[in-house]
Amino acid sequence: MRRAKSLPPAPAEVLRALAPLERLHYRLAWHFNQDPLKRFMALFQYSLGSIAIRSTTARRTRVFGMEHVAGTSLDRPLLLVANHRSYFDMFVVSSEVFRHTGIKRHLYFPIMGSHYYQTLTGIALNATVGFWSMFPPLFANASHKDIDRHSLDLLVHLCSDAERTMVGIHPEGGRNLDPDVYTLRRVQPGTGRIIHAARPQVIPVFVVGLENTFWRQVAASWSAKDPIRIHFGRPIDLTSMYELPPKGSTYKAITDVVMDRVRDLMEDDRALYGQPAASLASPPEPSTA
Repeated sequence: MRRAKSLPPAPAEVLRALAPLERLHYRLAWHFNQDPLKRFMALFQYSLGSIAIRSTTARRTRVFGMEHVAGTSLDRPLLLVANHRSYFDMFVVSSEVFRHTGIKRHLYFPIMGSHYYQTLTGIALNATVGFWSMFPPLFANASHKDIDRHSLDLLVHLCSDAERTMVGIHPEGGRNLDPDVYTLRRVQPGTGRIIHAARPQVIPVFVVGLENTFWRQVAASWSAKDPIRIHFGRPIDLTSMYELPPKGSTYKAITDVVMDRVRDLMEDDRALYGQPAASLASPPEPSTA
């Protein structure tokens, strides 16, 4: 695997504004996402991590459109833009990308810092489950605006020219717990800002069927009745929007275009699986790479 993208450190004044535990977690995650440690973490992700994920999802997972991911360039960063239903969404998505393509990429999953960067449990999960890929944090509150601004700059940095890099992001911010899986929460424009500034390869993703606790996920793995479905769309051509000025309305417009593609994938899933649960025992055969 090629060298990981070098990450600029957060300014001292930004780190001083964090609580002690937040600062500790950030420094650890930043350190482990620097080369050469990032390459070691990637090896763990694509061996131990992938095996663990597949052990609890393999029997239930159906993948559609993987050829769109397989056809992307390794010389440009890949940004996966997905809906958000479960804590495990991006871990399962990245595991399936590796399983179907065999391509190892450096993984970065920005997450809500208020959920993971403020507890010792969050540090433990990032280290043992995410292998420090749950980075950078986004807190989305006024008291953390400086670190959020720095994290967005980091994401632009990662999505601009890093080879073999894959970033997974959820414009909805938090998980959508609506019982109707064919809904989306109000999205945030930060994704549009990253895309406008960095111009990565953008793939829309719709994922549904994952549980929100580890033990429920393990229990569900014994049944293929309610499958996990992952739909990958075609790369989105946003060239015409790159000429627009860098401002909020532009970022919102870009985010809306990308999420419209996610909605298209949602409708594809509705056409295949939007029927009573009893009829899902024999789901249609997916097309995979």
